Amino acid sequence: MTYAFPMDELNPLLCCGRGPDFENPSNININDILGDYCLTLVDSLDTLAVLGNVSEFQNAVAKVVQNVSFDKDNVVQVFEVNIRVLGALISAHLLMIDPDKPFGDLRPSWYEGELLQLAHDLASRLLPAFEESSTGIPYPRVNLRQGLPRPTVAESCPAGAGSLVLEFGLLSRLLGDPVYEGYARRANKVLWNLREKTTGLLGNVIDVESGRWVGRLSGLGAGLDSFYEYLLKSYIMFGESEDYEMFAEAYRKIKQYMRRGRAHCNKGSGDHPLYVNVDMMSGIIHNSWIDSLQICPCWDSVLNGDIEEAICTHALYYSIWKHYGVLPERWNWQRLSADVPFYPLRPELVESTYLLYQ
Repeated sequence: MTYAFPMDELNPLLCCGRGPDFENPSNININDILGDYCLTLVDSLDTLAVLGNVSEFQNAVAKVVQNVSFDKDNVVQVFEVNIRVLGALISAHLLMIDPDKPFGDLRPSWYEGELLQLAHDLASRLLPAFEESSTGIPYPRVNLRQGLPRPTVAESCPAGAGSLVLEFGLLSRLLGDPVYEGYARRANKVLWNLREKTTGLLGNVIDVESGRWVGRLSGLGAGLDSFYEYLLKSYIMFGESEDYEMFAEAYRKIKQYMRRGRAHCNKGSGDHPLYVNVDMMSGIIHNSWIDSLQICPCWDSVLNGDIEEAICTHALYYSIWKHYGVLPERWNWQRLSADVPFYPLRPELVESTYLLYQ
């Protein structure tokens, strides 16, 4: 707050704020998420609540209400904005109105649903990604002020297009408007129905306009991880049996085609089990690396009650983390070395550890 606010995030080397790269619109590493809407402040709201810092939480809510606007001529990624901004606004709103007050009395006396109003405005600005798609799979990016940018990239992934139903579903239920949840569920069903018929697997890149798979890699890492996560968490949150039916079938196919190693984690002969990347069409191994996001089967297994499998998956990633002191972005399971050694502070191992502990 001292060095970066009201910009989106802190540049830790220069100790100054950072926002969109206006000079280079094609710099999607920055522009996909930094949209000139006080990102770090918004994304930190629920953390302040969980940590029990009521005064700072209320102060942050006030700053969001006073400073955040989504009427920006900026192109952002639908997935990133959904999980980081829309989800943060909805979570903070729900924490304030929860009658059980699990983290104390968080609601300021003046609060009248302003964060929900901001969430409604933001989600409405994301809708062109769905409305202008002939397949039902949302385009990956929108201009917050102008709608779908032209020309636009038409390639997305199951994680990007199919990890929206938690936030959109909650928003629909809070507003009493089924439109948002309807679009998110339609995208999930379209992706699910486009899985390869012989293996039941999804690829990692899909053409939004044609519905054809561009990338045939099927795994549990980048591009696919949260699609499966959201199916299970959506069932837990909303109780829709179709969500669990899709997850259960996907989980079965994942174990059938991606799981390598001995049948049981702590007994029997063979290598320690792990989930590898395969070709969606044939189920044949695609490469010899796993990425840091492929820890996701751990929390999926925990939430699905498959605790032994969760412990087994977690043990592999924990051992890699202990060896390096951090979790490398990619690790080669044949050479037993890091293919991509940098560590972008991903939270998946932490979340998996917490869920397993619980």
